Amino acid sequence: MSDTSTPNEPLEMKCPCCSTKLVVDRINGDILHEERPKKAAVSWDQALSAGEAKQMAAEAMFKEGMDRENRADDILEKKFEEALKRADKSDIPPPRIFDLD
Repeated sequence: MSDTSTPNEPLEMKCPCCSTKLVVDRINGDILHEERPKKAAVSWDQALSAGEAKQMAAEAMFKEGMDRENRADDILEKKFEEALKRADKSDIPPPRIFDLD
């Protein structure tokens, strides 16, 4: 990019991520103007189907989370029972809190 403008002239650049055209003051770096690219118009039917798809995805994620939480209770219960069995079989007594000082 060759720069043939004067030092007082604003700098024009394009954002590589969102393609926004920016006009920037060279002296203090302030953005003087921004021009965002126009988005394609969406029809009512497309917006409605996109909303329904998002709602279905949210419901599926919620159901999956609830199932995971229900299974978590069972898994924790099984882990606790297994730890109790191992503690009963162990000959080592639990540590006394007064011995920790």
